[in-house]
Amino acid sequence: MQYEVFICYKRNSADDLAERLRDALKEYEISAFVDTFDIPKEYKLTEKWWQYRDSAITNCSTFAMIVTQGFERSSDIIKEISLASDRQRRFVCFRWANLKPEILIDLGDQKLNTKDIEQIEFSTPAELVRRFFDCYERQHPRESKEVSVHATKPQPTPTSKENPPPLVHYGITQSIQNTEYKRKLPDVGFYIRSWHPHPVKARVKARIILDGKDLGMEKGEYRNGKYVGYYNGQTEWNLNPYTIVFGHFSIPQECVESVEKNKTLTIEVRVTLEDQNGQVFDYLPVAWTYIRESNVWFFEPVNFS
Repeated sequence: MQYEVFICYKRNSADDLAERLRDALKEYEISAFVDTFDIPKEYKLTEKWWQYRDSAITNCSTFAMIVTQGFERSSDIIKEISLASDRQRRFVCFRWANLKPEILIDLGDQKLNTKDIEQIEFSTPAELVRRFFDCYERQHPRESKEVSVHATKPQPTPTSKENPPPLVHYGITQSIQNTEYKRKLPDVGFYIRSWHPHPVKARVKARIILDGKDLGMEKGEYRNGKYVGYYNGQTEWNLNPYTIVFGHFSIPQECVESVEKNKTLTIEVRVTLEDQNGQVFDYLPVAWTYIRESNVWFFEPVNFS
């Protein structure tokens, strides 16, 4: 699963803060990663644990540091910051009010001084949540809710450094929107979220692979005599700025039956975007592999073609 926010914190002094922030973001459909909640417990102290964490950092858009007492002395935190720096993630620093603004973090080949990062001071869990949303809204401004009576057709916006190619997050998940419940196979959930400041169109292709056998694209269906293929590239999704769309589909029954036979189940997703100018962007395919024990999907940033 791809997370929009990675929450970096010290467990013995900020576990309650990380949980409070994660829950608040969930209410607003912003996916946030906290290791103790989002990594299956059976993978603790195994290679899978580090893979989950590193994948979440690599694919997040915001790396949020909750700086509390002893933050800079944690070896795990140092590794997380180093990876986020290498991946050029967007850093946000939330500092407990009793700490000094200047905290030196030794990353080995370089040193990070928190005074060089925009800091947001907080003194209570509720204040942390409020200040996070204040900061997040500045970085991801919401679409205006005011609608003109005399609507006009949006004007094309050229792609340039000021208007970069469309940015979206998409993923496969068993979680059901705004609930603690999870889907059961053959039902599989999907979401796609636009971070682009202008409307874009998307075509989604979800390919199912069972133990190396290519089962092809997810099939569509007929509705009122018209064929609709949401996940085989036959239908355009209209994505307005900064909005998220949820969906779900059913995979072949043989995939469900294979779970008991320890076969590897993977779903590869390809997304093609079209901006207002009609310019098309074919994004690289990525995949998710099903983890039977915990009914979750593990993100695989690879091409199975």
